[in-house]
Amino acid sequence: MITITSSDLIDIEQHFKITAGPGAGKTHWLVNHIINTVKNSARLEKTRKIACITYTNIAVETILKRLGAGVTDRVEVSTIHSFLYKHVVKPYLHYLSDEFEINVSKVNGHDTYGPRYSIVKNWLENHKRVDELTHPNSYKQLLFGQKLDSLFIWLNNLQYMYDSDGNLKLVGNQEKVGGVRKVTDILADDLISYKKIFWSSGKVDHDDVLFFSYLLITRHPFILNVLRAKFPYFFLDEVQDTNPIQAKIIKLIAKEETIVGIIGDPAQSIFAFQGASIDEFINFKLENMVEYQILENRRSSNQIIDLLNEVRKDIAQSKYKNVDGELPILFIGDTVDAYKKVKELCGEGSSIHTLSRDNPTANAMKSLVALNGIDTKLLKKFKEADSNKDRPRIILNSIEAVEFARIGDYKNALEKMKVLFTDCPEKDRVNNSIKLLQELLTKYDSYNETSLIAFYTVIKSHIPMSTFKAGAAKDFYDGITYTQLAICINYKEDTSQHRTIHKAKGDEFENVLLIPSSLDFLLNPDLENEEDRVYYVGLSRAINRLYIVFSKLTKKNQKFIEEQYNIKVEDLTKVHHLI
Repeated sequence: MITITSSDLIDIEQHFKITAGPGAGKTHWLVNHIINTVKNSARLEKTRKIACITYTNIAVETILKRLGAGVTDRVEVSTIHSFLYKHVVKPYLHYLSDEFEINVSKVNGHDTYGPRYSIVKNWLENHKRVDELTHPNSYKQLLFGQKLDSLFIWLNNLQYMYDSDGNLKLVGNQEKVGGVRKVTDILADDLISYKKIFWSSGKVDHDDVLFFSYLLITRHPFILNVLRAKFPYFFLDEVQDTNPIQAKIIKLIAKEETIVGIIGDPAQSIFAFQGASIDEFINFKLENMVEYQILENRRSSNQIIDLLNEVRKDIAQSKYKNVDGELPILFIGDTVDAYKKVKELCGEGSSIHTLSRDNPTANAMKSLVALNGIDTKLLKKFKEADSNKDRPRIILNSIEAVEFARIGDYKNALEKMKVLFTDCPEKDRVNNSIKLLQELLTKYDSYNETSLIAFYTVIKSHIPMSTFKAGAAKDFYDGITYTQLAICINYKEDTSQHRTIHKAKGDEFENVLLIPSSLDFLLNPDLENEEDRVYYVGLSRAINRLYIVFSKLTKKNQKFIEEQYNIKVEDLTKVHHLI
């Protein structure tokens, strides 16, 4: 492996693989390589471009901004899903339409589509093995209560995977089946029919884009020739987050003519739940591929780099800026107290970003709610308490719309609202969605700290919903507040100052307060373990100041952390939590 710096240039006509740690200047290097390729390539013509693929829309915008106006017309920067949809699925999906019952005329982009009661009911009723679904798991019994919830969770976690013969199959995660474990073997035998219900109405999921793309380019090789003719260079960033389908597609493109380059870091692979595999980057090989590594850290202070080098042992990052900063601090005590202390230490006007492991914690920090009052199982309890087939969906969509809007994500807020008006013409859907969203935002202070029934009442004036009888549903709506439930939602694209570590991936911040659920990543770091990699990514987002907060710590572990990592430990409780 050849060591280079983030400013070095390499041969533009050679497949390459670059391994680089956090803050190494991967984007800086990639932008320079693209500019160098545009300037010196003899194979770029008026209609031929460089394809640059990265993991998030935020990263796309960053690269475009850095490339500048003079280069961007020679480069197509996008996510892998957007690229494949535009160049493979959209123009050629009709080749698969009969086999998979796709209503091509209604397909308009790709999105995330979860199970809905009407779709699941339709699928179960027409399942080819429906006669084998018998008491206590008949198809009708699967449509109620905890069994329906378990079924929804299972269907939400479907993945396309290769079988032992190399065929791409849609499979369910056996760890996610819960109360329907006994019937998953039957149901799994016809999962494509479940998908066909969506496809018949033009709904294509993000994962469907990969599935269709792989089928199209393997069945119709001329599509690969078209891609190679359009894009003589294909560069991919954050490849440690690539799943096996993407890796196979990339390798097929690289077989002829197109130069492929990949950039990544196995220690920052944290998306296994989306099908990404750390092995895809480690084992990615092409004929005549040259491997490089960048060992510098251009982002962080010396003290933060020292901490990262102690946690990670496979590389030692050098100090590009060589700037001394403050020692990282581990606070013992309450998370909100720690946040207030960090604001005091950083000074008036400083930007503080909190990074958490899960959505409820990140959302609680948005409202500075004490974590000891959070029930992370509340969404599950909500669905169990309210067995009505429509009401929970309407309530949750409305909560998500309100919370998206409150952080400025009006696009996704309106999309959530529009789902509630599917029976209206498109113009009325938009108008009704805007009207309801405006009212919910205007009346926010009237319901956010009161029982959920107040929120329900506002929505019911716009959308018909069942009324309550005495029982579990009414007790739940009376017994919890809007805020308690809102804390549990998942933001689609969170650019706020309080995010999960996964949503902060690829970003960097002056001051970071990390909120872990365990300190094992410091006490016994093992970056073979994805959980430890998640916290390593969180630590490495910090530029100048890094803080960590945890509820309690033994004296033995405090001493180890202080000596091993040169971290300052400060007990915010003063008395009780050092045990």
